[in-house]
Amino acid sequence: MIPIGETQDGRADMTNFEMDLFDTKINSYALEKEESEQCCQHSIIKPACVPVSVISLIIFLIIFFPLFNENGFDMASARYDRSGYCTDQCRIQLVETIPSVLAFDNSSVMSLSSYDVWKRLLDGAQVSIDVASFYWNLRDPQAHGMSWQGNDTFERFIEAAERGIRIRIAQNQPTSAFPQFDSQYLAENGYATVRSLDIPKLMGDNGVLHTKFWIVDYRHVYIGSANMDWKSLTEVKELGVVIWNCTCIANDLYKIFTVYWRLGVKGAKIPYKWPLNLRTYFNFSHPLELLGAKDTSAFISSSPRQFNAKGREEDSDAIVAVMDDADEFVHISVMDYIPATVYRTSNNVYWPKLDNAIRATAYRGINVRLLVSHWRYSRPQVIYFLKSLLEINDGIPRIANRSGKIEVKLFTIPMDPSREEIPHTHVNHNKYMVTDKMAYFGTSNWVGDYFINTAGIGISFTSPSLVTSLNAIFMRDWTSNYAKSIEEFL
Repeated sequence: MIPIGETQDGRADMTNFEMDLFDTKINSYALEKEESEQCCQHSIIKPACVPVSVISLIIFLIIFFPLFNENGFDMASARYDRSGYCTDQCRIQLVETIPSVLAFDNSSVMSLSSYDVWKRLLDGAQVSIDVASFYWNLRDPQAHGMSWQGNDTFERFIEAAERGIRIRIAQNQPTSAFPQFDSQYLAENGYATVRSLDIPKLMGDNGVLHTKFWIVDYRHVYIGSANMDWKSLTEVKELGVVIWNCTCIANDLYKIFTVYWRLGVKGAKIPYKWPLNLRTYFNFSHPLELLGAKDTSAFISSSPRQFNAKGREEDSDAIVAVMDDADEFVHISVMDYIPATVYRTSNNVYWPKLDNAIRATAYRGINVRLLVSHWRYSRPQVIYFLKSLLEINDGIPRIANRSGKIEVKLFTIPMDPSREEIPHTHVNHNKYMVTDKMAYFGTSNWVGDYFINTAGIGISFTSPSLVTSLNAIFMRDWTSNYAKSIEEFL
């Protein structure tokens, strides 16, 4: 399953030999046609005509088949690409990591643990595992007692490879902060093929591959906030979604993985146009209908825009569309909220796209709630931007006998003194939104850089049952003792 290359204009890349062969066949077409006519002019079919036809067909397939098919997927997906209906018996479940220091009163909210889902995906894999990730830190060299789940997950990757499962990893390039020792070990020992994306070189500015998703056997999918880090299985509050037995979603997500895989080649450049076999037919205006899941449709969005093939919804556009579609409420849970860029080396800019959408949503009579993380690494400007949202409440008009409102709370996870020395823990790392009509799961923080020059994805569902379940999680967190009004932090 080796992806083909492409030129700057998005066409398949051919060697000089292949182009010479192509030219030879085109230039000799008239001669072949004349010989064929002479051969067959006195009969409907002559034996000598058959080899000419067969050889011509074989040459056509050799040259052109890769243009229309990537790893066999486009042939298999043609049915639902054109109809918009997926007949797989897709099953969707919520996935969470809840640190042990959290104790919620509402025990009625049901979700699977990240560790259990990852274990099931690894142990059940039969053909392949493709992972797109920010960084790898499953093994804990300091052997903290709570890191065993990460160590076990890493060993299960090795066990999967040893039983013949092909593992591929598309990741952010190694840095001093994230040296990628785990994935390096897997690659050096033949357990996985790894490609690293140099986003600053590709985009011409600071950025990372911040995506977090798995594709197993081109059938099962995990998308969520959890990094490939042992802390994401025990010490960081995470949320995602696992989709079982859904080749339609897996195929569409695999097209994004293919983009990453190609951009991970040394010297890779973003093409002017992506090949048509990476296009998608599904977006907010035309979602994929999952017939096996009652009243459910879905589409996958991606950022930055330069990474998107034809038809792919840009991730921040998807967020705004889901927000604009709400009739009653919009509930948002994110780690960071800054309507600006903050990671550029110079010339950071104001980026009000999501901020404006929130204000416009409240102005048309919708209640908006934001639950934003507060931890030791929080940037001080987060509180100021959130406070500015509250300032418009008194100016929101009543429309059709109702008035919209913006509410903001900060979610703080208590620090366990025995774990205080462990960096980047005890934080609500969620990146999701739920409305009265839709559920959105993302991998990006709501900061300008993440949508402009950082790679991330989102998946949106129209599903009454999923909306109810996700909103129950939001309300569990919103009404908990860990969520405090922003006024307490001013």
